Amino acid sequence: MLSADPSAPLGEVATRAGVSRSTLHRYFPERRALTLAIGSFTVESYQEAFVVARTEDGTGLEAFRRLCLELMERLDVLAWWMGPGLSAAGEDDGTAADVPGPSDDDDERLHRLVARGREDASIDPQLSAEWVENLMWATLYAAQHLPPTTMPAHDVRSQALRSLLKAVAADPAAV
Repeated sequence: MLSADPSAPLGEVATRAGVSRSTLHRYFPERRALTLAIGSFTVESYQEAFVVARTEDGTGLEAFRRLCLELMERLDVLAWWMGPGLSAAGEDDGTAADVPGPSDDDDERLHRLVARGREDASIDPQLSAEWVENLMWATLYAAQHLPPTTMPAHDVRSQALRSLLKAVAADPAAV
């Protein structure tokens, strides 16, 4: 709820979470505490995706595929970085307070994966790691925000993954 509307009343947030407002305030006495906790949870989920995807195994493209699948499974959480008022870097634009975002180490993990893929000839060597990273986030954003009436969620994720793999593969025909 807060990723879609950072100014949503905390009473509505509590109701949506299935807890009383007093319970929410016991754990998060103010909006800032809640947004920091959500931000930390989002960072943990992002970092866990790298571990579960075994990004050090296989070719760079295979690892990228597994990572994208893991990130898509976590889109409801990662949407926190994609909502209004929050940038992917977790920067404050006046509607959220110091929300944690991916660290430089997190970005470096993805960059190493892309570099490995370029070295093993599974990822297009002309694509920079920064381009692949931004393409990945743009596609995840599109997958998260496509109206649900457009197509079933499974099809959205399947097409998002196919688009990403064909875009970064050294041989798109092999995807």
